[in-house]
Amino acid sequence: MKRGLFLAVTVILVCMFTTSILGAPEPVKLRIYTQYSILDEKLAYDYAAAAMKKIMPEVTLDLEVAAQDDDQKIKTYAATGNLPDIFFSSPGLIEVFKKSKNVLLLDEYVRELKVEERLLPSARSLLWDEDGHCYGVPNVGQWAAVIYYNKEVFSVNNIKVPTNYDEFLAAVKALKAKEIIPLALFAKEKWPGVQLYDILVTRMDPGGLKKINDGKGSIAEPAYRKAAERLVELVKAGLVSSGAFNTNYDEACALFIEGKAAMLLNGAWAMSLFGEQMGNKVDLLYYPLADSANAEAVKWNMSGGGLNQAFCVSPHSKHKDVAARFACQFALKFAEGRVVKCGDPNPILKNCPPPEKGYLPIQQRYVNDSVNFKTMTCFPWGLTDARFKTAIEDNVQKLLTGEYAVNDFIKDTERALAR
Repeated sequence: MKRGLFLAVTVILVCMFTTSILGAPEPVKLRIYTQYSILDEKLAYDYAAAAMKKIMPEVTLDLEVAAQDDDQKIKTYAATGNLPDIFFSSPGLIEVFKKSKNVLLLDEYVRELKVEERLLPSARSLLWDEDGHCYGVPNVGQWAAVIYYNKEVFSVNNIKVPTNYDEFLAAVKALKAKEIIPLALFAKEKWPGVQLYDILVTRMDPGGLKKINDGKGSIAEPAYRKAAERLVELVKAGLVSSGAFNTNYDEACALFIEGKAAMLLNGAWAMSLFGEQMGNKVDLLYYPLADSANAEAVKWNMSGGGLNQAFCVSPHSKHKDVAARFACQFALKFAEGRVVKCGDPNPILKNCPPPEKGYLPIQQRYVNDSVNFKTMTCFPWGLTDARFKTAIEDNVQKLLTGEYAVNDFIKDTERALAR
């Protein structure tokens, strides 16, 4: 008995001595800046954080919730040398940080951890920038922009659910007359207005705003002019509330969920939020903004897509290597968490576990519909031409006032690009 105890103690001491010689991983605290406001974001983050505790237990995360401010705060952090170790990003921000050398090249870490091999073929392009390098590992797939609508609001008020532009305009006027906000738009952020304009463009040109961003089109082309004219017409008819420019995301969602607004524009990523809280009252509208003659033909020319979000690493981090390896794996676990916990119908991983609760009806519809998508543009954060992105964001905001002449919109945008 004593001999057995002696051997056991010896083994423990040898293990402790070996660990001290080889060096156990030192505890590391990493500051992470990412979204953590709505349920989907919280569930996916918590799932990933718990999974990473098993993979890299030496790492503790210090979470800072990202501001809903079109990347102004993270840009300020970069300018003042205060970037978090890990931060969520998008193509537009990555492009800015590439130039200012505020984003770490992740190529070697991606290869070491075999990240690409773990992605579905359709998602691998999201990993690599157009220059052939990796600056951020995607944590979500390509989403379409969608218009959510409250079926109960339309039904109770005897308003036809629109299928084309004329019907949409009529619905806006009818809802406005009943003192219901036709479209909840969180225009405190600039991207929703730009996305609405992009949707209007794609009813006439599937290239949307990405076509101009890529240097393949002009804002003066008929599709872009007509889209601007229709946006102004809809605004004058009462499409958005007078307080839209002071409305944030949470407030817009509340207006929609409570039935004070009949529709809301957002990405398809918000399906679980509305599906959970509204049940059978909510459904998807795929852009009833085309002329009736070609509405069906252009129905599946989608707005949105591209790299929506990735986790990046600061090149100035004191724990650069640890942060890089953590971020690469955290992104994949975050993507897995979106499927498992949120029923994300848009997975990027091979061999991903199924949703714990299955799909909500609205998510199942998206799964069925997505096989029909023909083309994709991008979200405004995917615009990589900084001049164009700034100009289109500022000038679409002016269009949303209903007081900005379309000719001035065209001229001002062209002038910004010429500079």
